[in-house]
Order: sequence, then structure tokens, then C-alpha cells
Amino acid sequence: MIQAIYEQYLSGEDIDIKEKGADDPVTAADMAANQLIVETLKRNCPEHAILTEEEPDTWDKTGEEWVWMIDPLDGTKDFIKGNGEFVTMVGLTHLGEPFIGVVVEPATGLEFYACKDFGAFKTRLSQRDASSRVKISDTPDMKYLRLAVSRSHRDPRVDKFIELLKVQDEISSGSVGRKMALVIDGEADIYVHPAGGTKVWDTCACEVIASEAGGVLLSGAGENISYRRPSGDIENHYGLLLCSAKIRDTVVRASRRVWELD
Repeated sequence: MIQAIYEQYLSGEDIDIKEKGADDPVTAADMAANQLIVETLKRNCPEHAILTEEEPDTWDKTGEEWVWMIDPLDGTKDFIKGNGEFVTMVGLTHLGEPFIGVVVEPATGLEFYACKDFGAFKTRLSQRDASSRVKISDTPDMKYLRLAVSRSHRDPRVDKFIELLKVQDEISSGSVGRKMALVIDGEADIYVHPAGGTKVWDTCACEVIASEAGGVLLSGAGENISYRRPSGDIENHYGLLLCSAKIRDTVVRASRRVWELD
């Protein structure tokens, strides 16, 4: 499945694009990847519920015991642009808690994965036997903080966050999942998304990977993200933040000020 996405990305063929909402494109690659993931999970985990971005009629499944949460192609706009900054994310919750997470960058073949209480790892799709542990720095340089930011749009609250924490370096990327992977992989210290719009499938997989790597993934209010929601409510209304657990309090204080909660 991942290779199929990558091959279309490399081929330069025309991409079949549709709009599923305002400024929210979907491609044939999104749908093909979604179908393959869903079919694989149904075949191997028939007792589990499946919630996927591309099938709105699954969005009321958050109350089930085991729930797979899928974003088959996070960063569709970047996929369309051909810049390689897109990921596939698959997460599993148990009783509303992230349990398994897999994030793959098809353009690079880089894969991050974790299972609760078993650590976080990264590998290459072509080198599955060469996995290595990933660990978010527990001693980030507070005088030289690196912030992962969106390449395509900028919320004014990001600038306020930069001012409060005296961020020294900005690392631009497409895809929410890819920006979180930058923190997990040590390329950035913090990622904040100071706006609504992200959904449970944007955070589920990354949360367990970040946690197992020594990080925290929280709402912009500094609260744990709930994966058991009222029927159909799948949005993270206060955005999100990701950083090392060691600087959690500092980052949360800044985020709450940005959201004008304190």
C-alpha cells in the first residue's frame, strides 16, 4: 500500500483530485490507500472497530473497546504538489487510550511505530530488520528551541507562541503527522497547532509513539486528548502541542496564554 502511494508520487502522472469540503481535497491515492488499509484490518482484526477519515459513517465508532483510527494520506495538498511531505497514519485505541501507532513517510520510506509499554522505533520500509529506538530529547536547549511549523499556512497565534518561548529556529513542513514526526525524530523540539481542525486520526498514532519516546502530545489547553467522543465529534477543538515531557509545563503555560485561557 505504501509503495503504491510512493509510486504514484514518483510517476508524475496526473492525480485525480476531488473536493470533499472547502479547501479540503481528496485524491484517488487517498481512497485507494484507505481501501487497502481497511480491508487488511478487517481481515486480520475482524472484532475491532475502524474509524477512518475517508468514511464519515465510521466517525461514531469512538466508544468501541478497540478502535483503529486511520488517516491514509495526511498532507494531501503536499502530495498533490509533489514535495514529498505527506504521511500515512494508523493508530489503535483500547478503551479510548492510544495503544499502537504507525506513521510512514512514503516519499522517504521512513517509518515510526510504537506499542504501549514497549518503546518507540523507526526503520526504513526497505530495511525492516534494522529498527532503532527513537527518543525525544529530555534536555532540549531552552535558549535554542526549534519549532516545527506549517509550510502552507500560518496562524497568528504561532507568532505569539514563538515570542513567548523565544523560539530561535523554525522548521517548515507539510502534513500534521510529518511535523509531529520531526519532533519524535529529534529534528525539532516542539510542534504546536494553535487552532481547531485536526481530528482524532491526526493524533492517535503519533500520541503513542511520542509517549513511548519520552514526549507528550496534548491539546493546546494542556489536557490529554480524548479518543472516546460523543457520536461524530472527532475534532481536537483546542488544537495540539507536542514536546518532550521534560518541558511540558513550560510549553503548556505558553500555549494556554496563546489560547487566552490564563
